[in-house]
Amino acid sequence: MKILINVFAILIFISSLVAGKMYWNHQLDKQFESKPTRVSAAETEKDMQTETKNLPESIVKKLENAKKKGNPVKLVIVGSAPEKDVKTWGTLLKDKLEDTYGTDLINVELYEYKQMNTLQFVKSKTYEDITKAKPDILLFEPFLLNDNGVVGINNTIDNLQIIMKHIESENKDLVTIFQPSAPVYQAQNYPNDVNALETFAKENGYEFVNHWSAWPDYNEEGILKYLSDENGQPNEEGEKVWFKFLSEYFTNS
Repeated sequence: MKILINVFAILIFISSLVAGKMYWNHQLDKQFESKPTRVSAAETEKDMQTETKNLPESIVKKLENAKKKGNPVKLVIVGSAPEKDVKTWGTLLKDKLEDTYGTDLINVELYEYKQMNTLQFVKSKTYEDITKAKPDILLFEPFLLNDNGVVGINNTIDNLQIIMKHIESENKDLVTIFQPSAPVYQAQNYPNDVNALETFAKENGYEFVNHWSAWPDYNEEGILKYLSDENGQPNEEGEKVWFKFLSEYFTNS
């Protein structure tokens, strides 16, 4: 009888050990489930410092304020739309920016216009599209190639002053970045227009970026690999070259 009692006691003891181990394992699993890995504020700040390394201080401050206040910055991209169906640098950049910074930090709107020049943009009051969008940051490719030989660079500058006056009336703290249209093989006067745009931007306190440095020399045949049959229109590869330059500028990657 004593033997049976001892055996029974041993079985109860073993059962309690097993049950206890199962309980603690369950508790540990719950702890791991309820405590996901967190990215520290210091790590997040370090990432942002790396990503914004190439940006001017005015834009960095807007992003920092947006992060603190929880209100995303609005970036509006304006430029020429290609005649052929390609994924444009603007579309690629929009995706990249929202993927890098998140839509809780930056919202990107894209406005692309076919066969537009600055004179048409003013006369048709198309600039009201941008005014209504109320951007905090404006990346503007002001149809420079379409103006070339048609509007004339002096008139282009006059038109840009009118356009910017209207857009800035809705946001005095707007940061504007100008950039040229795509390069053209063996262009003659067009590069002078690009220089004039850069001068206008710098004299009026605007930012200026020139993606031409990322392309092959426009005087060499190698650039033709990146241009479509349409004069001054990038092909798919050209759009990527343009995008990669801007990606490096905006995200350091």
